[in-house]
Amino acid sequence: MNRNSVFIFSTIILDGLAGLSGGLLSDRWLSRHQPALTGFAAGAILGAVFLDILPESVDAVGTRAVTWSFYGFMILAIVEWFIGHHHHKKGMIFPAVPASLLISDALHNVGDGAAVAAGFLTSIPIGVALAVAVIAHEVPQEVGDYVVLRAAGWNRKHALLVLAGVQLTAFIGAVGVIVAAERIDHLTAIILSIAGGTFLYIGATDLLPEIHSGSTLSSRSERMFAFIAGVAVMAIVSALEIRK
Repeated sequence: MNRNSVFIFSTIILDGLAGLSGGLLSDRWLSRHQPALTGFAAGAILGAVFLDILPESVDAVGTRAVTWSFYGFMILAIVEWFIGHHHHKKGMIFPAVPASLLISDALHNVGDGAAVAAGFLTSIPIGVALAVAVIAHEVPQEVGDYVVLRAAGWNRKHALLVLAGVQLTAFIGAVGVIVAAERIDHLTAIILSIAGGTFLYIGATDLLPEIHSGSTLSSRSERMFAFIAGVAVMAIVSALEIRK
């Protein structure tokens, strides 16, 4: 196993462990801090898109990167429309919600695995930037999924086991990219561009609106500061990159 593969699979394992953290925390802590985690994730993922993913993609394949990013944005928009969002009203968890949530989560994880693989195959710094963005997004997403499953009547052990199984789908995307990249020219740049579009969709439509949904100025300010912190972290990661 070469160095890139070690980085890729280590990131996916770390991402999976981070995603399962919700089951180790109290419901009170999750309720208090999930909005800030979401704000940080929005900043980290959008920072990764504009500071790392898109610039690197344009360097590799020129302006075609923008087209591929648009395709990624549209693909995820259609997938989420088809499956349906996870949003729910308190006390109203319908039987179909856990199934659609887990299917959507599995598809997202396949995409995350592919993106991480494409990132590390492009360069270690780009892979690190993608790893930070993916893990930052995974924590609030999986915490939200865990809360929904618990509200649907699942016990803690059952919810964690199923979410752990869903996390494994990231390996499908990663292995697929690793194998295909050896046979298709510019595949990693194309996957990176598509990942930029999907991350842009997640950050701009799924996460960013949550920053403005607080009922008080204090709660909205907390989320905005977390958002700025996420952007700042990605700016630091980008500044530390050594581009060849």
